[in-house]
Amino acid sequence: MKFLNLIVLSLCFCACATTSGIKESAQTTGKVIPVFMANGQHRTALKTTLETKGKTHNFLLLATKKEGYINFKLIGDFAAVLASLNLHENNFEYENVAEIFPPQAVTTFEEILLALFAPDKQENLKHKYYFKEGENLPHKLKQEGQVNKTFLFENYDGNIPQNITVKTKFNIVKINFELLAHD
Repeated sequence: MKFLNLIVLSLCFCACATTSGIKESAQTTGKVIPVFMANGQHRTALKTTLETKGKTHNFLLLATKKEGYINFKLIGDFAAVLASLNLHENNFEYENVAEIFPPQAVTTFEEILLALFAPDKQENLKHKYYFKEGENLPHKLKQEGQVNKTFLFENYDGNIPQNITVKTKFNIVKINFELLAHD
């Protein structure tokens, strides 16, 4: 009988310990994921620098929130529109894309846009945010898709990072985003 009482007591203790752990995890869910145009913002401009194979290319990424979708334009030298696409829910619709982009680069570009503008739509991508102890804003995001990428978030102004660096595995490609305008 004493053995049965001991088992019941230990089960009660384990149940109480598990319950308090659930409350603790619920209290620490105050983590904030940085998203451009998540609230009332309608426009974002990012200076984009792409470094690959020892060459550097500069672009301007413009995002405009329209009625029910977001329009993205990638602008190169002499104001040439290299890509123009719309994000409806979880689908990208292309108005035009320059022939210089191979299909893998287009897919990777879409994955980066989802991470920065609609992280809740990353249904088919594995991603994990990393938070420094005691902070609620991430300093890093690891995203596994067609190309594995690491995002580094720096220089926060409120909940929005001013600088984002995206690196592929083995640093084959490095993309720097610098926030120019956000309203």
